[in-house]
Amino acid sequence: MKKYLFMLVAVFAMSTAAFAQKGVTAFGVQGVYDDWNGQFGIGVKLQHNFADQFRSEIGTDLFFKKYDISIVDVNANFHYVVPVASQFNVYPLVGANIAFFNHDIPTRIGLNLGGGLEYYITDTVKLVGEAKYIVSDNGFSRFGANFGFAFMF
Repeated sequence: MKKYLFMLVAVFAMSTAAFAQKGVTAFGVQGVYDDWNGQFGIGVKLQHNFADQFRSEIGTDLFFKKYDISIVDVNANFHYVVPVASQFNVYPLVGANIAFFNHDIPTRIGLNLGGGLEYYITDTVKLVGEAKYIVSDNGFSRFGANFGFAFMF
């Protein structure tokens, strides 16, 4: 069974989606959630496809104050875009995270591991959903998720 699953993923990886092309840049806005303190927030990100299926992403998320604690996350991720259908892609992600707090909690550095999906509404607008686990120093690991829009240019 694992062999067939690997072959299926390999076939998807060898094909290219019309929307994931080298040189395309996207700007996104999103709603975000962090399970450490049950906080919600907003975020922005900038993506750039440096190859047909590989892209880099930088972004920041601002979590609204809860229990007098607010968090600002800064992320730098890499995606491997796998086309599933003409308007639908999935991707695993790996990257780095730095979390800043407004309280006596020290800055935390972490590793992002997760994945996402994107659905193209038009050639220049896509819906994006993403989930990731942030493996952080001093046992401060946490789960995060976001949902939003991105605009290609």
